[in-house]
Amino acid sequence: MVHADKLAEVTALLAERDEDFRPFENAQVSLDGRPEPLWCAEDLKRLLGYGPRESLQGAIDRAKTTAATAGISLRENFIRGDALGLDGRLYLSKYAAILVTMHADPNKPGAANAQSYFALQVNRQALEDERRVRTRLAVADENKKLSGVAKTMGVTNFSRFHSAGVEALYGGLKIDEVQRLKGLGRKDHYLDFAGSEELAANLFRITQTAAALRRQPVKDGALATSTHARVAQAVRNVITEAGNLPPERLPPARQSVDRVAAEVKQRVLGASPEIPSAPTGAGAPVIDVFARDPEDMAEKS
Repeated sequence: MVHADKLAEVTALLAERDEDFRPFENAQVSLDGRPEPLWCAEDLKRLLGYGPRESLQGAIDRAKTTAATAGISLRENFIRGDALGLDGRLYLSKYAAILVTMHADPNKPGAANAQSYFALQVNRQALEDERRVRTRLAVADENKKLSGVAKTMGVTNFSRFHSAGVEALYGGLKIDEVQRLKGLGRKDHYLDFAGSEELAANLFRITQTAAALRRQPVKDGALATSTHARVAQAVRNVITEAGNLPPERLPPARQSVDRVAAEVKQRVLGASPEIPSAPTGAGAPVIDVFARDPEDMAEKS
């Protein structure tokens, strides 16, 4: 079973790290019709630690050369603001901002933080790992709260109460059947190997059941158990009606969330992750920071 204290420690570290990343989030410019945000080159220059009289143009020019070598449109990634209905300054796509960061002066005070931020944006596996840690902790915490609410509503058979919700969410499968379906061992907890999507479904089930029980006028354990099953079935219906896979069909993660939490902790406390190297030379492969759809990005572990 998951060690909630360890997850809480890592989640706290991520929260501290996110404070360092917040200036980059706040500097984003979101426009209608564009799927991803932009960064003003002048704002990025400031975040990298360049002084007012220092120029970022050299890094921008080298970034453009890298993009052109990779066959990437400069007009779509290095954009004059007046073409967007903004001011006349230069705006960068995420991919252009990454390239500028790669080519910026590494000795600038904000360079390491910028590299860490943008490295995370293109590392799908790292993002998924962090989502798993955060959501698994939330599931554990909210499940405790749900048990407390259920107790006040007269539930005494907590095993049956929790199983009712799980079975309804997982299409009638019992917990041990979910374990076997996903190829997990008898001692493995299915939520410890659940991806962020599956964890989010369970978190919604848990929080919505707790909310429904708090509004339930009658304190009756059997009624509370049926409420859990009803809410879980409703969550499952939302998932399938949206065209998404039900939780039992989502593949398990390769590692338990405890092991992933240890790796995330090491990554946050350790050296800054590297941004993928830029391609060089004729015919060099396009680096994955140019993947237009996140699903096209190469996974990194």
